[in-house]
Amino acid sequence: MKPLLVRTCVGLLLLLITLPLQAQGRKDLEKKRASLDKQIKTTTALIEQAKKEQRVTQEQLQLLESQIQAREQLIHTMNSELHRVEQRITEDVDLVASLENDLVRLKEEYGRMLLFAYRNRSAYDRMSYLFASTSFQQAYKRSRYLAQIAEQRTRQAALISETRATIDQRLSDLQAQRTEKSQLVNQQQAERQRLNKDRNGQQSTLSGLKKEEGRLRETQKKQENQRRDLDAAIRKAIEAELKPKTSAGNKPGASGKLDLTLTPEAKELNADFEKNKGKLPWPVEKGVITSRFGKQPHPVLPGIVIENNGIDITTEKNATVRALFRGEVSSVIVIPGAGKAVILSHGVYRTVYSNLREVSVEKGQKAETKAGLGTVLAGDNGSVAHVELWKITADGLVKVDPGPWLFR
Repeated sequence: MKPLLVRTCVGLLLLLITLPLQAQGRKDLEKKRASLDKQIKTTTALIEQAKKEQRVTQEQLQLLESQIQAREQLIHTMNSELHRVEQRITEDVDLVASLENDLVRLKEEYGRMLLFAYRNRSAYDRMSYLFASTSFQQAYKRSRYLAQIAEQRTRQAALISETRATIDQRLSDLQAQRTEKSQLVNQQQAERQRLNKDRNGQQSTLSGLKKEEGRLRETQKKQENQRRDLDAAIRKAIEAELKPKTSAGNKPGASGKLDLTLTPEAKELNADFEKNKGKLPWPVEKGVITSRFGKQPHPVLPGIVIENNGIDITTEKNATVRALFRGEVSSVIVIPGAGKAVILSHGVYRTVYSNLREVSVEKGQKAETKAGLGTVLAGDNGSVAHVELWKITADGLVKVDPGPWLFR
């Protein structure tokens, strides 16, 4: 097979191989953009809900911050999509040019083949060509050559047709890609305008909150006390169900170690819980994380550091709080001034759902994944579900960031 024929065949084969990879990359970016669009819509609805309260709150500021971050990620994703489209356009332009050149040369070669075939079109000419051989071996080689020429002519014609079809398809793809690029540019410009609007809204909200510094400090102090009360109540509830077993003559808790003995059922539940890290459903149907795990500066008050033992999810009014995973209700506790909390047992793990107005489960009750546990409490900062994750070790209780355990 001639080099040109080989190169053209290889080029078409590589094109077929790379098309699925390009399609997958496009699907991944589109999926990410759809997820961010959904998050922005949820945040926008919650911001509008907060505005109806006619009172500037810290939660509004955090929602706006979340919205800004989502828009920035969306714009970044659009940049990636634009880069992908531009790269494909460049590749396709180069490919079409290369295929056009190949097509010209293929047609030239095909023309020479037709000319040869025309000159040897009669059976007499072919026989004369064979009988002019000086030996049987030469005659055999000439016979093979004529057969190969005919076969190559057929392949050449098919390849010309296939190359022409590929060029037409890529030209059509180019037009679609240029249209897609134009649409992406327009969408990106619109998102940048919305981003600037969000930033202006954030500054306006921040200015309004700074005028209420006294109220904010009072609220911060109240929330800090509630966090401490919740922490103490959780520890007390978990330790009460895990008191070390004692033998005759030994005082309870003398070893200082917690009893981690699990039943076969609890061991299986524990293993299943760990396997589902990163796949757990959100505790509310719609919501935005407005405060993450760990230490973070107060969004308004300078010098104030907030330590969050879990995550806060701003959600809709009267939203149902759901179980992250199947388990057993190990405790239902009441936090003065901060509603109720439910603790679910998952082997050595405990998920805590607090800031609940009403609870719909009882201690000892089994709860399936996504089962309703209660209704979120509406406070000064809106409707915020607070979720914590604790792990029981032989040396004590460890707080775990629940964020990475949730499905993204």
